[in-house]
Amino acid sequence: MHRLTSVLLLGGAVLLTSYVNAPAVLTPAPSPVSPADLAGIDAVAPLADDVAQQAERLRARLAAAPETPVTRRDPFSFGPRLPPVPSPDAAGEPPMPAVQTDPVIEWPTLVALLTDGGDPEARTSVLGMDEGIEILKAGETIGGFLVREITVTSVEIEHVATSTVTRLSIR
Repeated sequence: MHRLTSVLLLGGAVLLTSYVNAPAVLTPAPSPVSPADLAGIDAVAPLADDVAQQAERLRARLAAAPETPVTRRDPFSFGPRLPPVPSPDAAGEPPMPAVQTDPVIEWPTLVALLTDGGDPEARTSVLGMDEGIEILKAGETIGGFLVREITVTSVEIEHVATSTVTRLSIR
């Protein structure tokens, strides 16, 4: 049985190879060129020569590279820098004096109000200054500030150096 299988397989392979390699149609014999065809070819020959001459002229023109045009504008350079010209108005005027600003006053913060009964003279304010706390009565000074008046809900303080007065209220 093995022999029959081998023969069939080999025969199938030979048939398949010959089918793939064989041409589909027989190639016809070349036909002879007629005198009319030769006359048509000869009539087109001057046109073909003209096309060949034009192609040669174009190749000659491309052989010489055209010169780059001179640019009139360069967007990457801005030209020479001119020195500033002073205006005629600014030359005759004296310089403006510096404006003096008032120094910024850092006011203390009101921490609490203390009372001893209903006596207005016994009221005391607790003020937060810098990193510490001060307990002051009306008329006392500390750190350049004078406590002028203490009411039930606020304290009136005067900055001694500038005579500026402000009122601090309990929030």
